[in-house]
Amino acid sequence: MKKVIASFSLIMISIVMFAQADYSLFTRDIRSYSDNYSDDQVMGLYENHYGVPRNTLVQLFGGFGYDWGNVALGLEISNFLGLPLSDLLGDYRNNKGNGWGVMAKRYGIKPGSAEFHRMKEVMSNKNRYWRDVYNDYGQNRNPAVARRNRVVFNDQLIILDGVSNKEIEKRNKKIDKREKKMMKEWEKENKKIRKQTDKMRKEQGKQMKKSGKW
Repeated sequence: MKKVIASFSLIMISIVMFAQADYSLFTRDIRSYSDNYSDDQVMGLYENHYGVPRNTLVQLFGGFGYDWGNVALGLEISNFLGLPLSDLLGDYRNNKGNGWGVMAKRYGIKPGSAEFHRMKEVMSNKNRYWRDVYNDYGQNRNPAVARRNRVVFNDQLIILDGVSNKEIEKRNKKIDKREKKMMKEWEKENKKIRKQTDKMRKEQGKQMKKSGKW
């Protein structure tokens, strides 16, 4: 009987460890995607995708150990469970060092459960999503690329430190306005770069003709 109990305990420990590895892999990958960019640039992408105000992202970044991988996972779990970010952030601070697997288990996302498999699918999809977003962003620096498959975040979940829904809505409007301005500026700059590139190619073509290489 003791052997059976010991074997069962080992199996459960193994399941928990594998579950913890899934969360760690997700945060590590998301963190690695953001490593080549400034915090301000990453916040621009998160604003576009999650619709979370910049001030809130700053608080989350500091609260989740200055790790954009943790911020992404926190936002995904909050959205997945309908759990206020203030509650999730408070639990993370109180249980720092236990890992996301332990926290998720407390919220009912137990290793091997249907909820865990759904959460694992979310992490897998979002891992690919952010990989592709950062690849695209690296080519043109347009934060709007993160609006693909955008998550519509419930304002009730975003409240931190007593910030009201009206303030959140006001911030989101300012963000959208600023992003539209940035997109126009980016498009204008992109046209300018293309024009300069075309001009350089024409000049190079003329020089090559004169030198007799054509």
